[in-house]
Amino acid sequence: MSTASDQEGVRRGDQEQTLQPKEPRSTRAMPFVTGIMALPFAYHVRTWGSFATVRDICPISFCDFVDYYYPMGEAIFRTGLPVSGFLYSPFIAILLAVFPPLGLNASLVLWGVLQVLFVSLYVLLFRRLVPAGLPIQLLFVILTLTSYPLLLNLMAGQVSVFMVVGILGMVVLYQRERRAAAAGSVAFAVSFKYYPIIFLAPFAARRDTRFLLFAAAACGAFLFVVPGLVLGGGDTLRFYGSLLDAFRDSGWVVVNPHSQYFPHVVLRLADATGLDAHALLPLLRWIGFGVAAVNMGFVFLVQRARLRHADLWSVQLVFLTIPFVLKTSWAIDFVFISFTQTFLAWQLLEKEKATPGADTRATRSQARRRTPWFLLLVSIVFSNILFVNLFGFVGYGTLSFLFCADLLLLAASYVELLPPACRISPKSRHLAVISGQTARFCRDSASEMS
Repeated sequence: MSTASDQEGVRRGDQEQTLQPKEPRSTRAMPFVTGIMALPFAYHVRTWGSFATVRDICPISFCDFVDYYYPMGEAIFRTGLPVSGFLYSPFIAILLAVFPPLGLNASLVLWGVLQVLFVSLYVLLFRRLVPAGLPIQLLFVILTLTSYPLLLNLMAGQVSVFMVVGILGMVVLYQRERRAAAAGSVAFAVSFKYYPIIFLAPFAARRDTRFLLFAAAACGAFLFVVPGLVLGGGDTLRFYGSLLDAFRDSGWVVVNPHSQYFPHVVLRLADATGLDAHALLPLLRWIGFGVAAVNMGFVFLVQRARLRHADLWSVQLVFLTIPFVLKTSWAIDFVFISFTQTFLAWQLLEKEKATPGADTRATRSQARRRTPWFLLLVSIVFSNILFVNLFGFVGYGTLSFLFCADLLLLAASYVELLPPACRISPKSRHLAVISGQTARFCRDSASEMS
């Protein structure tokens, strides 16, 4: 028989075992996370040489840094003018001046460190913005590390990942009510390629005049005040004058097979069928602007409907608008694609969890559930490095797979957003920038899709 002291010892042992803290799920998952991240890394190590060969216009790593950024840093205080092929603001040129005193080899190492740092920030910002579980976070890491645009950005030593981090950093800082810092973050992105200014659309929709003024002041400081103080007003104006001349002489982009700009994609498709549609280029540009205007209208609707995660949905739509407004839209400009793909996957999963068993009574509802998943999966395939290797660098660009990946995501986002975004309160409906016809279109679409 057990004594009372024995029973007391057993109870104490059970209590001690119960009180021992459980190992966190994140700690238990670390070996799995490490293995998942090691797989794409091993693939890159195995195939990087052939990928570099396919990327024939960039024969060395960080070729754009060597050809444009480093020379720009050398020239900015000597000539005050952009070197050939440099199309960013004088503010960026001034920042690049820190590299030449280090020498080229040390500068390449530092540039590589910055690339890795900003990719890490990209992953961290997704984690901060998207309150998803470990599977979605892992999905984002995998899609990012196997994303053709990001790998191309790393190979060429490009700046698109800096811009994406600046844009997402703006959203994080804004959500934390640090408006001045958020304005500085978006101004940093604007100082590269200017088009990130369109990411202020959601804040215009919510009438946040204070933040818009902060952003305008920050952009003015980055683009004009700092260069004016450092270079002088005359040299700053001459710098921008040279940039305008370079933009006017960029007609070669139209026939470049790597441009994913909507009008250029249509022209390539027309050429493939034997049609000469170059005379329609102005019309195609206006169509692209029209698509962008519709997207901005839906950003307004998303904000006015006060959807859950309205800020992220707005950023999603603006990201997917880029190939309709950016005249070049190179592959590197699609670094955002892994963010938009993973965010949409998370939203689709969250919707299924919130409405288990819903939409199962009709074939039409089943099709509506499956359509965004199908579009998303095809988009992921089209933007993955494995798919690129099937066609080669030139063939992949010519067939416009990245534009298609973006367009599929845009369509899937519309399928998800259209019914809830159109449920605007009567009080705010009259404020819609595309009021009458758009409101009727939304009501009709919502009734058809419900």
